Amino acid sequence: MLTVSVAVFNPNLEIFDNFLRSLKSYTPEMTQLLIFDNGSNSKDFVDIVKKYFNDSDNKIKLKITHSTKNIGFGKAHNQNLSFANNRFFAVLNDDIEFFENWSTPMIKILEENPKIAQVCPKKNVFNTLHGDKIGQWEDTDEPEYCEAACFIMPTSIAKKYGLFDEIYQYAYFEDMDLSLRLRKDGYILRNTDINWQHHRGTTTIKMIAENFDLPGYYILNEYNFKKRWNAYVMKARFGKTIVIKRAGDLEDVFLITPVIEALKEKYSDSVILLMTKTPESVKGCHDIDGYVGYNNPIPCDILFDLDFSYEKDFRKHIVDVFSEIANVRTKKKSGTLYIEKNDVEYVDNLLKDIPFPVTLDFSDYPDGKRWKRQNYVELGKKIKQAGFSIVTVGKSSEQSSDYLDADLSLINVLSYQQTALTIAKSKIFIGTDGLLAHFAQSTRTPSIILYGCTLPEFVSDTSLPSLFPIISPVACKGCRHRYAAGTIIACPRNFACMEVIKPDDVFEAFKEITTRLNIAP
Repeated sequence: MLTVSVAVFNPNLEIFDNFLRSLKSYTPEMTQLLIFDNGSNSKDFVDIVKKYFNDSDNKIKLKITHSTKNIGFGKAHNQNLSFANNRFFAVLNDDIEFFENWSTPMIKILEENPKIAQVCPKKNVFNTLHGDKIGQWEDTDEPEYCEAACFIMPTSIAKKYGLFDEIYQYAYFEDMDLSLRLRKDGYILRNTDINWQHHRGTTTIKMIAENFDLPGYYILNEYNFKKRWNAYVMKARFGKTIVIKRAGDLEDVFLITPVIEALKEKYSDSVILLMTKTPESVKGCHDIDGYVGYNNPIPCDILFDLDFSYEKDFRKHIVDVFSEIANVRTKKKSGTLYIEKNDVEYVDNLLKDIPFPVTLDFSDYPDGKRWKRQNYVELGKKIKQAGFSIVTVGKSSEQSSDYLDADLSLINVLSYQQTALTIAKSKIFIGTDGLLAHFAQSTRTPSIILYGCTLPEFVSDTSLPSLFPIISPVACKGCRHRYAAGTIIACPRNFACMEVIKPDDVFEAFKEITTRLNIAP
């Protein structure tokens, strides 16, 4: 009924003797014992085998295979599996010892449910795989993997899956990989409480003494394991690990969110990681499973490199370019804002005396997108004279007073998510093409956005009725979309596109929009 497989390499003879004695005493179902000698220097261990299992023993068929070199733990057991002729197959270390019948309760569990693929001891084992608990122990009836020091499985399943993947050399991770391959296909792992002991490290010490670079093989095997199973290690999922790479800018990273949502729908069981220098704009995004330091190496199944993707052809909408590279169809061309309850409460408290203000964007922007601070001041005064409350937002390095006397100045006060919430609670938002303009589109806040070097059809969601663009009248407007292979905006006119947009023009648009939308002070 049971084939027992053991791999040996210069075993500790005392421990090996105790192992074989206990194996014979407490394994009533064993009818085949397969021992693979991984090139041991001494063959003295054979005498101990013959001491307990000799040719006159008709019940237990013994086969010892001698190798001229150490082919590794997994490959040795795979060799043994090829000779297995029983219903069940046990993988055992040569440095363990049993103190009671161990095989009967394991086989009983396997016979109860054909979906159970492995049974192992409940205690004195490693059985966890996810997060920072990889290769540790938890008191659970549902182990994440069965450590290869001791487990039993149906022989048919072992042969179907090839037992241990030989990509894992010598030692480490082959047992984790086997259990995850089984579980991914719907099989179940179980354990049972038996009285046994594992003398850990005896083989490892001997291999290091024989100049095996086990630390190096550990690194190599860990890489191969995480390349295949990183989604499980991070989030206990069996899908792919997907990395999306985009250094910046803030607004560009924010516009990745519709692509991430589409990827999550397409690869529902996968882990999505964002590699960026500017994660602030997508803080709280529950579809992003983690962040990777920019250019830090990480095992993954799919890498979508969005760096310089849009820059290759500015004549396409940035979200469309991102979508093409990720091979998905997005449902919108505006980003998604993710908020937290404490931010909502904080912003509500800030605006309790100024409900529904007009919000002005005082952020620093690069040339071609920057509208002078004095223009905002002049515009704000006109809006205040019309009876509206003014709130100023954004992150700015300018230290001088804005002379606007805003009802509430939140410049350099709020996080990006809090700024977005402030915009969401505004009657109208006014700013230039940038992150805060995308926040306004995300929250569907009526917004007047000024465009100079960029054009809304390439960077904004022009389908939104809440978007009211003011496009520079200069003939060379939208120069950002005429060049490729660069990120710097070069202008021989010293960015006249933004200079010609006057506060009076914006205020006239403001009056027209407030009238059309029936927005009163």
